[in-house]
Amino acid sequence: MKLKFNKLIYAGLVGLLQSGLLMSCTDDSQELNSVIESEEEVTVPISNNLTAVTCSQQLYTWTGGGTDHNVGVDATIDDRSCTYNYTQSTYGSSYDWGVYRLVSTDDVGSLQTRIERASDKVTNIKNGNYVQITGYCRILEAGSFTDNYPQTNVSDKDGTYFIQAKGTHTGTGGSPDPAIALFVAKPVRDSNGNIILNSQGKTDSFDIYREEILLRDGSGSTGRQLVYITNVKYNKDFWVDVSTGFDTVNGKLRHYVKSKINGVSKTFTVPEPERALQAKLRMGAYRCHGGSATILWRKGTKQANFVNN
Repeated sequence: MKLKFNKLIYAGLVGLLQSGLLMSCTDDSQELNSVIESEEEVTVPISNNLTAVTCSQQLYTWTGGGTDHNVGVDATIDDRSCTYNYTQSTYGSSYDWGVYRLVSTDDVGSLQTRIERASDKVTNIKNGNYVQITGYCRILEAGSFTDNYPQTNVSDKDGTYFIQAKGTHTGTGGSPDPAIALFVAKPVRDSNGNIILNSQGKTDSFDIYREEILLRDGSGSTGRQLVYITNVKYNKDFWVDVSTGFDTVNGKLRHYVKSKINGVSKTFTVPEPERALQAKLRMGAYRCHGGSATILWRKGTKQANFVNN
């Protein structure tokens, strides 16, 4: 089991990260043009071969040997889980995967469990500046939680986020690192509320939603809403291309989150763009209120573009 982190140590490490003292994002140049879609299924072992290791810090880099498959996003891994570290595996396929695994029994205090990497931050708020992450993703498990809320309600705790757009803004109150749009995978259920299983006894598919704010610092059912994006099958590749930044529409500044997920393109116009102080992305796995979550990001996933002129 991982050791729970001392809050003072965590605060210090976050301070180091914010100060830019930790390792910054680097390019995985060898993989820039090698991300090719595959329908090959990943073999999920019956026994858990992702051995839990003792965790000595919350911010770390891959030390398991070989190339970090997702270093093109950022070398630093923000791990706020208790059971599993980030690891890498072929999972029985011919591809290399970065593996982000969570369990609902992780106890990280007031913070939800997650293992993520962060993009660079857009801090110059003007037309043309943005940041973009691209890569192939697979979902083997997403957190499953039974409650009385429909899947389309923000209060429903089913599902796990796999990428999110964030950014601070002017004004006081709310989260010091607020989310703007989070992309969540939810296991599809039948009319009785049971998860629909495939012939292998695994979750058949996952509905992908964008959880977007209705106002700055928006939270809960009055401050956020879910927008359906697409459906993805268990253990199948789907392309993820998410960018957030700023442009000008009809002479006015717009703060946006653009996505192309599994072939479906959507654009979210962020409210109150004049209050924006930054734009950034995080990818990996975040939130698991029930069961476990296993999100795979293929080697070659990267921060595809970053403009902060």
